[in-house]
Amino acid sequence: MTLISKPNREADLFTSAFHYASIGMALVDLDGRIMVANPSAHAMLGYEDNELSGLTYGEITHPDDLEEDDRFVKQLLDGIIDTFQLQKRYITKSGGIATALLSVSMVYDEQDKPRHFISQMMDITEKTKAVSEVKQLTKRISTILESISDAFFSLDHQFRFIYTNKAAQQMFNRSEDELINQFIWDISPWLTGTVSYNEYKLALELHESRCYEQFIPKLNNWYEGNVYPSDFGLSVHFRQITEKKRIADKLLESEKSFRLLAENSSDMISKHDHEGMFTYVSPACYSLLGYRDDELIGRSPFDFYHSDDVQRIKDHQELVFQQIGDYAITYRIKRKDGDYRWFETTTSVVFHEGSRLQTLVAVSRDITPRKEIELKLLEQYQLLHTLSHVDELTNIANRRSFDESWNNEWEEAQRHHMPITLMLGDIDNFKAYNDNFGHQKGDDCLRQIAAAMRSALKRPLDIVARYGGEEFGIILPQTSELRAATIAEALLKAIRKLGIPHAEASGCETVTISLGSATWNPDSSATQDELFTLADKALYQAKREGKDRYISK
Repeated sequence: MTLISKPNREADLFTSAFHYASIGMALVDLDGRIMVANPSAHAMLGYEDNELSGLTYGEITHPDDLEEDDRFVKQLLDGIIDTFQLQKRYITKSGGIATALLSVSMVYDEQDKPRHFISQMMDITEKTKAVSEVKQLTKRISTILESISDAFFSLDHQFRFIYTNKAAQQMFNRSEDELINQFIWDISPWLTGTVSYNEYKLALELHESRCYEQFIPKLNNWYEGNVYPSDFGLSVHFRQITEKKRIADKLLESEKSFRLLAENSSDMISKHDHEGMFTYVSPACYSLLGYRDDELIGRSPFDFYHSDDVQRIKDHQELVFQQIGDYAITYRIKRKDGDYRWFETTTSVVFHEGSRLQTLVAVSRDITPRKEIELKLLEQYQLLHTLSHVDELTNIANRRSFDESWNNEWEEAQRHHMPITLMLGDIDNFKAYNDNFGHQKGDDCLRQIAAAMRSALKRPLDIVARYGGEEFGIILPQTSELRAATIAEALLKAIRKLGIPHAEASGCETVTISLGSATWNPDSSATQDELFTLADKALYQAKREGKDRYISK
């Protein structure tokens, strides 16, 4: 049997980790020249095997980032710091740009003299590009929204302002600073209890778009409101329609006035019988749909609607004929050239004197540009929400997401008198693991443990988040202390099953985790903060009693 000495074994482990690391790694001499780089570094920078050897880091660094890099290197050489981390750009072999999160540490020999540097390069080019695109999209959308004359604003789930354009600021007679984070009902009490108040609440509760009209005495004008729910709250488009209402009233007074106004309007004005067939269409139909009026009269508009919108339009039409009033709806309609456009139509029913006949009068306009802006705005908020609520290393919820979920689930538990368990976890002897294997292997370890914990939690409502460093927070709604113990054992077993080898200095063969929890029941007097403190104490008790275990308070 051949015995391998400890130094040789550690060297083999380092060589294996260096070569197969998923991020770029390089050994750099004290003059800044690359001694050796791993395959991931070559792939990131577009070089073939061993082509990086002999180059200096300055030759592959973007000129604008070199001064900061040199400054940190000098501090390493002067013994001021032992390691540093920064985001920098590299010049690839083809002349392109690769953005990386660089971590550099000094390696010392047995006499504590500087020997060489070890560099780790995590490629974040795609993430940097995505963030840049989000910022550019935000700027473009903001520019468009600020240029329109209609009021546009966004509210969170508590009806607090989170965005207002200039037109909205003028309508509420407040500056942006005076509106942001304020409740709309405090700023405009004249909207409380009105159609707007009810429609905003319905949009949130039903999670569906709402469109309505309202006369506001305070502003002495008719307004049309379009409300769009999303994950962050509501987006509201408020348009003054006083003139449109005045025109609609005059259309009902006289057929002559109706045709005079209809034929000179940029909106498409049409009449329909009870079956919905076109009986009159204004000339604007040609510019909006590509059809002449004689091509539409006698046909059903359902021949042109998008199939996904047909049932909703039928339900809307029935409502219009059953009640007196004006009703608006948005939908997609096919032009003669085959393209679909977003339309917004306001409809009214005219009752003819001396008979039971009814005529449907519709005013339609193309709102495709506005709809595209609204969809892009929703996409932007969803992307920003994802970037700000997911831990980029482990791909589970981050601290911010944990805090929001913990507050929401606590309120739900109080409201519905259901138990809730808070569990805190900490990887055992993680510092020893990092010291022995390096931060890259430590990051890999964190990712594996996070994935195992997420898989072990079977219910979608259970939440696991990276609370900080090697600490995790687990929120278990509707979970008693007894059930929490079962879940904790499943988590401990899942981590043990990974079989991640631990550092010898830790005294453990594999990486384990300690858990502590506290459960709130409807008959408990503990506050939210007190429950967190109890879970934290339980975690530290598990650590003191030998780790790799679960304690409940």
